[in-house]
Amino acid sequence: MATRIRQQSASADNSVWSDPFPISIAWEQEQGALTEDLTALRQRALSRLGPGTVAELQSIDGAGTELATVLLEKVPTKRLVLLGGVGAGKTVLLERLVEALLYRRSPGEPVPVRLPLNRWHGSMMSLEEWMASRLVLEEPTLAQPAPPPFGGRSRAQALVETRQIIPIFDSFDELSVAARTQAIQQINNLGWSNHPLVLTGRIDEYAETVLRADEEPLLLAGAAGVVIKPVEPDQAERYLRQKGQNGDWDALVAELGTESPVGLTLRTPLMLFLCRSVCAGPRPMTTGVELCERTFFPDEIAVRRHLFDSFVRTVYRIREGNRYRPFCDADRAERYLRFLARQHRNFQAGAGTELSWWTMHHIPPRVRKRISWTIAGVAALCIFLTVQSTAPLSLAAFCTLFLGFMVKASIFNSPMLRTPSSGLRWRWRWIPAGIGALLGAAMVDVQVQNGEITKAPGPYLALASLFAVVGGAAFGWGPREADLEEPLTPSSLIQRDRRTFIGLVATWTASVSAVFALFVALVVAYADPLPKGAHLIGLVPAALVTLAFASGLGLIVGLVMGFKDTAWGVYTVSRFCYALLGRVPFRLMAFLDDAHRLGVLRQSGASYEFRHVELERHLAR
Repeated sequence: MATRIRQQSASADNSVWSDPFPISIAWEQEQGALTEDLTALRQRALSRLGPGTVAELQSIDGAGTELATVLLEKVPTKRLVLLGGVGAGKTVLLERLVEALLYRRSPGEPVPVRLPLNRWHGSMMSLEEWMASRLVLEEPTLAQPAPPPFGGRSRAQALVETRQIIPIFDSFDELSVAARTQAIQQINNLGWSNHPLVLTGRIDEYAETVLRADEEPLLLAGAAGVVIKPVEPDQAERYLRQKGQNGDWDALVAELGTESPVGLTLRTPLMLFLCRSVCAGPRPMTTGVELCERTFFPDEIAVRRHLFDSFVRTVYRIREGNRYRPFCDADRAERYLRFLARQHRNFQAGAGTELSWWTMHHIPPRVRKRISWTIAGVAALCIFLTVQSTAPLSLAAFCTLFLGFMVKASIFNSPMLRTPSSGLRWRWRWIPAGIGALLGAAMVDVQVQNGEITKAPGPYLALASLFAVVGGAAFGWGPREADLEEPLTPSSLIQRDRRTFIGLVATWTASVSAVFALFVALVVAYADPLPKGAHLIGLVPAALVTLAFASGLGLIVGLVMGFKDTAWGVYTVSRFCYALLGRVPFRLMAFLDDAHRLGVLRQSGASYEFRHVELERHLAR
């Protein structure tokens, strides 16, 4: 797990728009009533750990990469709430925190893992169950069974239960009010005392959750709090005027730190990044002087909207004039990105910034409901037309309604989640082999009872052995251990899952074909007697037809198993359908990789993410 997180940190933001002069984000201690006082936290820690085990109180103000020191050394309970406004730099701070915690980590110690709370549905699973499911998405092989002492639990569940992760709960503000309250309650009920834990969100939403009307404040138990400070005007000026950046910044610099619309906007790293992206470069969409015009930009909202509107078009226009040509023009790129943002957000309210190829087939619940009702209606009509001619009308109506409802329920409630596979490995399965041997012997016995073949040990041994081999082999495929030396990227994971799909299809096709072919050969060899005048050469066409039928049946079984056990099959079908409708390009992964190089997306392990949740929100509107 630590290896995977390190690889993600290394590849999280290597695009051409990575800042060569990043802004150092500063914070200060939260002084309101949203978190507990440091003195009270020290007394709490002393009462649990004993005298002399907790350091003296120190200031938890800081900047840059000091957040790990604050968490592990300055907060007595090692619990921290990180608060800030829109685009204040929470994501950047968390990335630096994960890097620092990994650097400090010794073998065997817990691993820091970012957990986007906006992907958690408290009504469907507990917080601990969801944490385990997120670990599986980070590393698919963690879905495999843990060692015997854990009683059949998965490796991910074992890591959570033994507190081998440092949970960093992100995107708290993306939850509904009720879900935020439930999240704090469940975090408090985890009981992970004296174990590092971080929660981050916007300050307004967090205050709304904690300071409940006419009720006791719902604080995160044992947690100190820090609030991200606005970017100082001189720091913002240095960032805009950094070496190698063209543009007329004098008018903008004069507005920094003021209450003007552009001055209020350019107080966060995100807005400064967008401003520099849009106003700098050889083909800028706008200039700093234009942003200061209150006629066109009367308030902060207008400035923010303009910067977001111009960002995608700017990065694609800039690259169009260079040797490197983008995957497509700016208009099509914006159309594709808007669809991906909407599709992602509509599937699950507040779904975060991840663009995972294995969730491409997900559709909104309302659309899924319509599809399920349509299929159920067609199925019910077919059932009624089939049954009504041979059964009373009342019985036919009952069967139609019952079976139609069952079809609708099965389609609507079937799980859509597909977890990508790291590949296939094989081991012999004794139980399927035993069942196969019994089935083979039973099939021979049926042929003997019907008088089609003579009773002899040979047919029983041959077919029992054949079915045992097929059963033990075909059911012996399972997830393969991941190669930790290979970075887990979207391209590498999709290649592994595609190999898994092809392997499953080929295995089942060959297995079913072999069973039919050898069964036919057995019947011919032991038939008693052969039809008069029949020759083996005359049986070849029938045998080939039977073998072709068997191969087709095996292919169907293999495709069903492949679609059920892998994510590549449903991804390919959904991508092709969306491409036919013009929603995404046929070469979707190439487009996403190109958007990553241009800085619109960033890579996080095996997924892509929009550069910021606000960018996704803007594109999805």
